[in-house]
Amino acid sequence: MENQNTISTILIANSYGQSDVLSFQDYKFEGLENGFARIKTKVAGINPIDARRMTGEFKHAALPQTFGTEFSGEIIAIGDNPEGFKIGDIVLGSGGGFTHATVIDIPIGNLIRKPENISFEVAGSIPGVAQTAMTILDELGPIQSLLIHGASGGVGSITVQLAIERGIKVVGTASKRNLDYVKQLGATAIEYGDGLIERIKEVHPEAFDASVDMAGTEEATQASLATVKENGIISSIAGKRSSSPRVIPIWVKRNPKNLQHVVDGIASGKFNWEIDATFPFSEAAKAYTKVLEGHTRGKIVFTF
Repeated sequence: MENQNTISTILIANSYGQSDVLSFQDYKFEGLENGFARIKTKVAGINPIDARRMTGEFKHAALPQTFGTEFSGEIIAIGDNPEGFKIGDIVLGSGGGFTHATVIDIPIGNLIRKPENISFEVAGSIPGVAQTAMTILDELGPIQSLLIHGASGGVGSITVQLAIERGIKVVGTASKRNLDYVKQLGATAIEYGDGLIERIKEVHPEAFDASVDMAGTEEATQASLATVKENGIISSIAGKRSSSPRVIPIWVKRNPKNLQHVVDGIASGKFNWEIDATFPFSEAAKAYTKVLEGHTRGKIVFTF
């Protein structure tokens, strides 16, 4: 174990608001806990939940806040019980407390190795969405049809492909500019907006077995209520209070085996994954502003 003291630059917010509340703070790591690896971050994905925590729409931690749940990078120190990992290994995985930082300490059990033919950008942006998408389908169980609201986003685009891999018929809603992308993923693509329910029923007249809302809009809730079977599951990962008691929240369950399945699929070319935009870590405010704008295709990431 290389038990060195390390300085990390961390993204924080001391108050709630738009991206001007973000700032950088240096943090000194002292020692390294057993079962952890210290990672020099190469890329970290930005998820909508990060931006919504910044604004205060979603609160689950006291101020000041830190951000980020996924990364790719290089191990620079490792504690006891390394589980086969060593200093210099290139890895990806889910964060401990935060990943929007230049150096992070991560539980070794959260790590998998980065395939050589996957870029740091892809590797650092996939862990959260991969495990969320796998959790959704595991929670929904054996279904034949699925309505996905927000199908072009990070979680949506992977959920579409994993569902189709399981033989599920998928209808996905998206903005006009992302309809072709959703079709390329294998779903029937529907533009959201006025008349959504009618457009859904036109392409899928029978009721769906289940739906999942990635967008958190009232339009998505009403469309699901109108098109999902009475005993079907209507779910959401948006983390917002719903107007209907039928909508159940789904929260990600970390599982490196699930992450490995998706990463292997990307590495082999079976699954498609896109990076919507890349920002240097120094431009964190610009990146978070873009996340709040929505309509992303895949993921927005920081590079270090």
